[in-house]
Amino acid sequence: MAADSTLVAPRMSRDAKLCALAVAIMVAFVVGHIVALDVPALRRLELGALDMQMRVRGARAAGPETVIVMIDDATIATLGRWPVPRASLADVVTLLHGAGARTIGIDILFADPDTTHAPVADSATTGGDALLANAIREAGNVVLPYAFRFAGTSDQAKPAVEPIAYAHLTRGNDFRPLTLQPTNVVMPTRELAETAVLGHILVAYDVDGAARYDYPVLEFDLDYYPSMAIRLAQQYLRVPWHEARVELGQRVVLGAVSVPTDPSMRLIVDYLGPSPAFPTYRFSDVLARTVPESTFRDRIVLIGSNALGTRDTFETPFTAVMPGVERLATVVDSIVHERHVNRPVPSTMIESASMLGAAVLLGLGVSRLPLAYASLLALAIVAAFGVSAQVVLARFGIWQAAALPVIAVVVTFIGLSVFRYALLDRERRHVRRMFQRYLAPSMVERLVASASPPRLGGELRELTILFCDLRGFTALSERLDPATLTRVVNGFLQTATDAILDHGGTVDKYVGDAVMAFWNAPVEQPQHAMLACRAALQIRARLRDMHPLTITAADGEVLPRLDAGIGINTGLCTVGNFGSDHRFDYSAIGDPVNIAARLESETRAHDMAILLGPTTAERIAGSGLESVSLGKLRLRGRVQMLEVHALKEADAPPAEGPS
Repeated sequence: MAADSTLVAPRMSRDAKLCALAVAIMVAFVVGHIVALDVPALRRLELGALDMQMRVRGARAAGPETVIVMIDDATIATLGRWPVPRASLADVVTLLHGAGARTIGIDILFADPDTTHAPVADSATTGGDALLANAIREAGNVVLPYAFRFAGTSDQAKPAVEPIAYAHLTRGNDFRPLTLQPTNVVMPTRELAETAVLGHILVAYDVDGAARYDYPVLEFDLDYYPSMAIRLAQQYLRVPWHEARVELGQRVVLGAVSVPTDPSMRLIVDYLGPSPAFPTYRFSDVLARTVPESTFRDRIVLIGSNALGTRDTFETPFTAVMPGVERLATVVDSIVHERHVNRPVPSTMIESASMLGAAVLLGLGVSRLPLAYASLLALAIVAAFGVSAQVVLARFGIWQAAALPVIAVVVTFIGLSVFRYALLDRERRHVRRMFQRYLAPSMVERLVASASPPRLGGELRELTILFCDLRGFTALSERLDPATLTRVVNGFLQTATDAILDHGGTVDKYVGDAVMAFWNAPVEQPQHAMLACRAALQIRARLRDMHPLTITAADGEVLPRLDAGIGINTGLCTVGNFGSDHRFDYSAIGDPVNIAARLESETRAHDMAILLGPTTAERIAGSGLESVSLGKLRLRGRVQMLEVHALKEADAPPAEGPS
């Protein structure tokens, strides 16, 4: 537990640095996100993402309530002229009324009087406007458009017939008046306006050139007026106009049907798919009565044009060209079926909070995970934003702005990765390079995760020090050729080093045929005495496993097996980096180090393989290891007597070789 506690503070510090950087980067994006839909470049980005989400959602079937009667090139060729005579329009209105159409919309602005006459003899002196007005009056369910002007001054002459405004309005706290302010209105001719239901047809293009909104409520001259789509839906739903209600900044209510809007009272057009999305019939065929009348019974019938040179077309997420009358049908269909794309007021705050949460998650991920796994985490967060935006659009009709959050996640991850590699991991790389010569890879990684960069100097810490020396090295060096001697010594040092590293020891140095190691630094190890003793036993066991070695002297004599003497002692030492500014090594110094070295040399005198200092023997009590006291001895070069113990080896054969 003590060792694990050393990892907590450095990890928390690293987490804090990376999380703080992640949040700082993300805050800049959050500020941009809050104003994104008001900044043209950012708005274009989010609108492009919305269009893509609609395409991914796929085409949907329109409701059966709406059909279109289209004035196309074939119709103009049949009738022989453009515009279509209003007398012909009157005939179609009469036919549709007789067929039982519930409401009829003519998506043509009749701003100027008709200059033609009816083509039939008995109507030669009757104007087309009068014929159409009579047909509209008799039908009683025809909706005509009017248009607002946004140029000029508001003191121009008012139209003879005023459009009908909403009667019931309440103002919500979120209401934000539209920046578009009409200055005047273009009405149908008086004769037509007095007989029809009226709704405005405002088309405003977004920053990407798309006509993305319908305007169910538009302020003009201190009143609020409905769009043509609202009046068509109101007529179809048979809701009395005086019962229509507006909650400014929130919705339009038509009886049981609610039409949600944004704070500026705009309605996003929820396009169904490529054109044509609605049943469409040629105007000339309807006029010739070749279309069954049952086609129009209880339907919303919209009359519009899509002829060469007269096209009223718009770009949608699914197609570059959609007739204006089909766009109108799309809005009416969404109102009738309460199927909308809406962006609730809290959306921006929720998305911003999600971005900040993602920043913290990224900070922790980049701090604690390898960059490869952290990149997978970043991809998962990007996918989460994209998938959630797609799901809420497809299932709930909510527009979740995801483009800038996705970019923010990518940029934040790149920034964190660069910061980690260039600054934080630079310290780790330095520690790793320094200690990989001394420690096992697992211990190096643990040290990297817990330690600060090493500095020249040291600290006082209790260590267990091990000295291991190859016995009979002098005799071996006399009888072996240099190549064989090198192979033997390297084999011994490799065996000792492997055992030390396997037990978490730090290899301090090699001195000829001897190796020095210690435990409990640089990483804390509560059981350091036991680990050192077990490493010593493993060294001895591996040396026995190496026998018989093919070691032959120059005269052909086979030499005895290798053996080693080991001294182990525990005590307070100074451990750290010792040397100069140009070169230093991680080492330990102090009297316990000297005692360990003296214990190793005493193994020859007492014919013991492993000797322990008193503190080491005390620390391993109860660990499953056993030692035997040899009494108090005076070690070479020391005045005071020291109690020495011998570590018992299981099934260890007696030592052989020169001493």
